Amino acid sequence: MRRVSYQFPKIFDCSISVPLPFTMCLEKMTALSMRQDNFRTEKGAVKREITLQIAYNRLDFEPISRQSLAGVSDEADFLMSISDTVLKSDGHRPEPAQKFMVKALDRGNATEIFVAHTANPQVISSQTAAEYIYQVMT
Repeated sequence: MRRVSYQFPKIFDCSISVPLPFTMCLEKMTALSMRQDNFRTEKGAVKREITLQIAYNRLDFEPISRQSLAGVSDEADFLMSISDTVLKSDGHRPEPAQKFMVKALDRGNATEIFVAHTANPQVISSQTAAEYIYQVMT
């Protein structure tokens, strides 16, 4: 069963090839959902949250889970959201969420992953989103 979305754009920003079978890549994608990182920028301390949803009924997305990945083969589309919150002593300031469409395609012993930015302005690059995906794969 393919979990694809009609919303995936015809043009993507970047692609990566992961040397893992498709089913293993899907399992590792669950580790990316609800991930949190903390780091410092010129704005101050930042908390980054990543959520991942899988295509459902070709138009909608649902939270990714082991149950939603059951029976998926060949191709899957995801909606990845990266949200930053600047942590200041006078209060937290959330930044606008950056959304990416992610497509995973089965290529035998490898999986090809395509990433496309869905909103402007692009504060976080598609390459950064692809790096997060690659990190959970290795």
